[in-house]
Amino acid sequence: MSRRPAPMGEYEDRRNARIRQLREQREGPMRRRRRVQPLLIVMWIAGSIALLGVLLVVGFNIFFAPRVMAWVEGNPGAIEHGIVQDFVQWYRPEVLADEPASEEQRRVSVDVETGATDTGIGRLLFEQGLIRSEVAFQYAVITAGREGTLAAGTYDLSPTLRPSEIVAALRGEFFGATTMVTLREGLRLEEVVATFGQSNMTFNLEEFAALLQAPPAELLNEFDFLADLPEGRSLEGYIPPETLDYEITGPRSKPLEIVRKLLGQLGTLLTPEIRQAIAAKGLSIDEAVIIASIVEREAVIDEERPLIAAVYIKRFQEPDNAQTAGLLNADPTLQYGLTTGEVRPEGHPLLANTEGALLPVDDWGSIDWWPQLQVGGGDVALEEYLLGFQTYTQAGLPPMPIAAPRIESIAAVANAPTDEGYLFFVAGCPGGTRDGSHYFSRTNAEHEALVAQAREECAGQ
Repeated sequence: MSRRPAPMGEYEDRRNARIRQLREQREGPMRRRRRVQPLLIVMWIAGSIALLGVLLVVGFNIFFAPRVMAWVEGNPGAIEHGIVQDFVQWYRPEVLADEPASEEQRRVSVDVETGATDTGIGRLLFEQGLIRSEVAFQYAVITAGREGTLAAGTYDLSPTLRPSEIVAALRGEFFGATTMVTLREGLRLEEVVATFGQSNMTFNLEEFAALLQAPPAELLNEFDFLADLPEGRSLEGYIPPETLDYEITGPRSKPLEIVRKLLGQLGTLLTPEIRQAIAAKGLSIDEAVIIASIVEREAVIDEERPLIAAVYIKRFQEPDNAQTAGLLNADPTLQYGLTTGEVRPEGHPLLANTEGALLPVDDWGSIDWWPQLQVGGGDVALEEYLLGFQTYTQAGLPPMPIAAPRIESIAAVANAPTDEGYLFFVAGCPGGTRDGSHYFSRTNAEHEALVAQAREECAGQ
């Protein structure tokens, strides 16, 4: 059975539909490729730019920046330029930190010569270990606005100081920082100097020591209690054992100002009442200070200070007493003379018109200035120029104080009960314990008995 041919219109419709289908199949991928291709290009370009940026940053940090930083460190003065500061603050901000070189508390004496540049000073400080970065020092100079104004001179600095503090020190300016210095009682002048040397103050220690050993007349004239001080004497005994605050650097941290502050403190402590009591004892202030310095080294118990002072005053003021013959018999004066003779055998640095070499001030803190006596007091041999400190054979007071007495010891001299008549004392061990107390007596016989008692009590101590 034959099929009937489809109408011409239907045939055309099927043919056109097939053509459209084939065309869509052929053109579809092309259209998709046209949509995707620009996105790929954009992504490729962006990735290339990002990679180039990474390579540039890495290359700058690895190759270029270190070379720039090395150049800055070799030319620290370049930090004055803003672009250099910006670079360092971005790349190595820690280099500009206002931090000390170390926590090591030591004194470094630095001589800044006239005409020295800021860069040259920075190099000197770096070589001495006082700063960790020359760039940081130059930055501190610039920040403080002190370019070209740092003063020549000799400075005692410490690695514990910040660059900004060192800049202030080199300008003699106060930067707001203070330090507390405690002077213990019973120190020699050398020990006083050593105590300040262990602080972080920036004044020159040699100049300070020289002022204590040979104070100028204009300084002495400022303080009435120094009117009796023999010409050429040092300030031994007149530096009070006090705890005071001092500017680390600044106009009031100069050696002369420090000495003036210490003497002013003593003047405040020496009240009119104490001065009147000293005069009533028939003593000058200098004689009272000499006796008080011995009391300071002898006394352990505060209540005994006036009694010990009374013994020495009686012995000094009664040179014709048959029992004592004016001899103080004070062991501390022998210790003073022995150590002085060992460190300066050709002369005493604290007496007038003497010559000889003394150990450098940096060594003064390492010396045992008060060694125990190895022989009886009368057998201690001192240099001829120190015989005045041999109070077992030489009558009267030693030629000068031997240490810094606290005001309580000076007051003990002023108020000593001399009417008790005590001429002797010996350290005892009541109950078999050495507690620093003494036995006092009026006659040599009583004293000998107490010496025997003390020996028995203190056996094995």
